Amino acid sequence: MVKLHYEDIQFKDEKDKVRAIFLQNFYFEIKKQELDKLGKWKIVKGNLEIEGSENIVKRNFNFLLEQKLKELRSFQGKEAVYIYEGLIPLIGSLYFGIVDRNTNIIEIRPITGCNLNCIFCSVDLCKRERDFVVQADFLSSQAEKLAKLKRKKAKELEIHINAQGEPLLYSPLAELIKKAKKIKNVKQISIDTNGTLLNESKVDELVKAGITRFNISLNAFSSETASKIANVIYNTENVKKICKYIAKKCDILLAPVWMQGINDKDIEQIIEFSQELKKIRPEQTVPFIGVQNFLEYEHGKMPAKSIEFEEFYEKLGKLEKKYSLKLHLTREDFGIQIAKVLKKPMENDDYAQALVVCKGKFKGEKLCSCKDRIVSVRTMKKDKINVKITRSKYNVFYGREI
Repeated sequence: MVKLHYEDIQFKDEKDKVRAIFLQNFYFEIKKQELDKLGKWKIVKGNLEIEGSENIVKRNFNFLLEQKLKELRSFQGKEAVYIYEGLIPLIGSLYFGIVDRNTNIIEIRPITGCNLNCIFCSVDLCKRERDFVVQADFLSSQAEKLAKLKRKKAKELEIHINAQGEPLLYSPLAELIKKAKKIKNVKQISIDTNGTLLNESKVDELVKAGITRFNISLNAFSSETASKIANVIYNTENVKKICKYIAKKCDILLAPVWMQGINDKDIEQIIEFSQELKKIRPEQTVPFIGVQNFLEYEHGKMPAKSIEFEEFYEKLGKLEKKYSLKLHLTREDFGIQIAKVLKKPMENDDYAQALVVCKGKFKGEKLCSCKDRIVSVRTMKKDKINVKITRSKYNVFYGREI
């Protein structure tokens, strides 16, 4: 019997099929008749064993595996795309991969999908048709390439892990952080999370791997309001407890989104809580709280009316006086420096030929490969298309089929 062991896949027997759990939060299914064609088989402790010549078994199963990964689904019930080296570039999309905003921060996005369904979400999960998950080695190698360019402009770099969703759903997260920590000149590794999936052992694991700051999206102080905002039962007491634990281990930033008429009272309570954290971690040099203004997005939810930044900063100013605390934060508060190093291979109104690679997040959208970048295009075609670039800011590309 040939033992097929994969670090990221666990096989489970389910009546007339075998379910393969991939990266803990995704799965694909194999009909038992398909496995029967490969030889006599069985599942032992999550591994698949098939009778036959090792070379033939592995070759045949790897071909089947490649096909089945195209049928990947997330446990949120959506289609999913596994992004690996050779499939598509990692720069060009806001959904996944690497986003470079011309500073000393390298933003990496390993996964989409979330365990919450917040009423203010800027990437409304209900509108999204599919999720994405990126191979850790691919992410880290591409981040290292960009870091090599950044080192010419900035002595200290930061890797910032966030997602259009919850990055803690990414099972190889600690592995990714360890790889990021080894990149030369990377001094800070921060992560955005809603905090609900954290416990003390998870915090310890991520800090040991290299995390230097948790940005916690705590949007309300009472469980009642927090649950209303999250659209699920939200235990604020547990999140507050884990925040205090984080403050003993590394830096922490509370990052509430201020929605007018929804969490006004909570904002002041969160400010007061941030000062409790400051007492636990007096050595921290970056702010403990960064209040964000709720903004309206084309594909986002709109539970409240957004306000102009002038009015928002006026409200922050009043709270600054009340609490003797700086709330209007700038790049300097986080040591952010300009480090524009990545050239754009295309500009707005340029024409190019692009190769359709996979379906995008929304109905009718395709993600294409073009000049080592991802271009998002609405098209029904499945191969090469001609596009006109309509958006190129920060090397994030959108195009229109022509």
